[in-house]
Amino acid sequence: MDLSARRRRTPTVRTFLAALVCVALIAVPAAAAKGRIDVRVGDSTPQVGKPFTVYVHAGWRVPPNDWLRLMAVAPNKDWFNVVGKITGDVSRARADLPHDGFEIEMHRLGPSDWRAVVRLPRVGRWRLVIPNGTHAGVMVPPPAAWMPWVRVHR
Repeated sequence: MDLSARRRRTPTVRTFLAALVCVALIAVPAAAAKGRIDVRVGDSTPQVGKPFTVYVHAGWRVPPNDWLRLMAVAPNKDWFNVVGKITGDVSRARADLPHDGFEIEMHRLGPSDWRAVVRLPRVGRWRLVIPNGTHAGVMVPPPAAWMPWVRVHR
């Protein structure tokens, strides 16, 4: 076989990069298509152990067999490790549960809305996290709007 003919058949780096760009252009809008999630915290400065309400609204209709998850990450703890440990989706996640964080039960109000009553056990700046637009997996990183801060005081 002639060397120049063989070279024409071998995929080049340019071809590979072009294919990669095409896949990215298709995949990214699909991931972003779900829309926004709004997290409203009833009291952004609650007292230790006192209940406060969190409302979550998805910008799309979440199917009846799907749901969103809400997690609390303790002060000075890495959200990725805590969320990864809770969901089991990050194999190298290191967190001491429930000390470093825990999942918060949410109640479905409608096809796009949830409510949770939260009690945080210690003083400090806690982070609430919705790890993904579904019950499975972890989006890295979730949008900042999906991870509001809550400052807990005595």
